[in-house]
Amino acid sequence: METTKLQAHRPRSELAALTSLRGIAAILVMCHHFMFVLLLDIGELIPSKLFFKSYLWVDLFFILSGFVLAYVYQNQFRNGVTGSSYRRFMQTRFARIYPLHLFILLLFVGFEVLQWLLSTMDAEGMDNLPEPFTGDQSTETLVTNLLLVQTLHWKAYWNQPAWSISAEWIIYFSLPFLMRWLLPAAHRSPISLTVTALVPLAVIEWHFGDLGLYYAGWPMLIRCLSEAALGLMLFRCYQVGLFSKIASGRLLMPVFALNLVLLALPIPGVVSVAGFVWLVLCAARLPSDESHPINHPILVYLGKISYSIYLVHWFVMDLVRESVAYFTGVPVSDALSLVSQIIVMVGLILIVLGLSHITYHRLESPMRDRLKPRRFAHNPT
Repeated sequence: METTKLQAHRPRSELAALTSLRGIAAILVMCHHFMFVLLLDIGELIPSKLFFKSYLWVDLFFILSGFVLAYVYQNQFRNGVTGSSYRRFMQTRFARIYPLHLFILLLFVGFEVLQWLLSTMDAEGMDNLPEPFTGDQSTETLVTNLLLVQTLHWKAYWNQPAWSISAEWIIYFSLPFLMRWLLPAAHRSPISLTVTALVPLAVIEWHFGDLGLYYAGWPMLIRCLSEAALGLMLFRCYQVGLFSKIASGRLLMPVFALNLVLLALPIPGVVSVAGFVWLVLCAARLPSDESHPINHPILVYLGKISYSIYLVHWFVMDLVRESVAYFTGVPVSDALSLVSQIIVMVGLILIVLGLSHITYHRLESPMRDRLKPRRFAHNPT
C-alpha cells in the first residue's frame, strides 16, 4: 500500500516532444491573431489556409491536456476518486492556470481604466475607440472572467484566448471521474472511442460552419471535453503500446508535416483534430533524450513558456491596436505598409517572447509552486 502511494505522487519525467508541440502551437495561434486581427495585409498575402486555420492549434492544447493529466494523475484515480485526491487535483490545476490569468486580466482592466480616464478628460483620440467598460469588456463580464466561467458566454472575453482556459477549468471538475471510467476501457476499443469523441466536433462544425472561429459559448465546453477525452484515450494507447508501428517517434516529422498540409487545405477543421491525435501519439513515443529537431532545447523552452505566450500576446496586440487607433483614427493595417507590418509583426513576436520569459519566471512558475499542495510543489504540469 505504501509503495502504491509513493508511485501515485512521484513526479513523472517530462515528455519533451509534447512540451515542444505546445510551444509550436502557441506560436502559431499567436501568428494567426497577429495576421488576421491586427496586421491584415500579411494574412491576405498568405495563399494557403495554414495560418488562417491555425486557431485550430487550440484543439491540440485540449488533447495534450487530457494526455498529460492522465500521464501524471492516472495512479491517483485508477482505483477511484477520493475527496482528498480530488481537492489536491483541483488545487493544483488552479495553481497552474489562475495566477497568470488574473495578472493579465488586471492589465486589461488597468488599460480600460486609462481609457476611461482619458474619456472623462475629453481626450480627442477617444472618439476613435469604443466607450470604456462596454461590450465584451463590461463590468458585468469582468465578474465571469474573474471566476473563469466566461466561456459560457457567446462573446464576453476581456482576454480573448482565455476562453479556452475557462473551458479547461470547467472541464477539470469532471476530469478525475472521466479518467476513472475511461482509462481502464480505452485500450479495448480505441477506434470506436475516437470516433465517438470526434462526432460532437463534426456536428458542431456542420451546424456552425467552423470549430470556434466565429462563435463561442457552451459548444466550446463540448469541444474541450471531447478533445480531453481523446487525450485520455491516447495516453492509454501510449501506455499499453497500441498502434506503435503507425504512431512511433520516427514518424513524428512526417506526421507533423501532414498536419501542416491538412491545415493549409480548405477542408473541415475536425480532420485536423484527427491529425492532431496521430501527432500527439507519435510525439509521446519520441524519447526525450533522442537527438531530434522537436527535442531541441529552444522548442522545449518555448513549450515551457507557452501558457505565458498564449495569454500575453493578446494584451500586447490589443495595446498596439487601441494605441494606433487612438493616435491615427485608423486600424493598424491601414496605417502601415505591408513591409512595415512585417517588421511590426517580427517585433511583436520578440516582445511577446521577452515578456513571456519574464512572466513565466517571475509569476507563473513561482505562484504555481506556492499555491500547489506541498507534495506537488515541483510537478511541472
